[in-house]
Amino acid sequence: MQSTLPLTSRLILKRWKNEAPQMVADLEASDQLLPALDQANERLIDLLYQLTMVQKMEYQAALEIAMNEWGSSPSQPAT
Repeated sequence: MQSTLPLTSRLILKRWKNEAPQMVADLEASDQLLPALDQANERLIDLLYQLTMVQKMEYQAALEIAMNEWGSSPSQPAT
């Protein structure tokens, strides 16, 4: 499954697995992992767009901010 995910979703999933493995297991068991990843990925991409295109921030700095906001808060993914 992981190889078919967009890069940003793979980054989110990797962080979630490190920081909240039980949440990932619960989402997998309830077939909600992909929808939760999709939603987190959409939010991350929207934030990246705002930071890089609107605020003219460098991509790497924007990615760090976006991942901290949407990648490392796995305890409450919208399902």
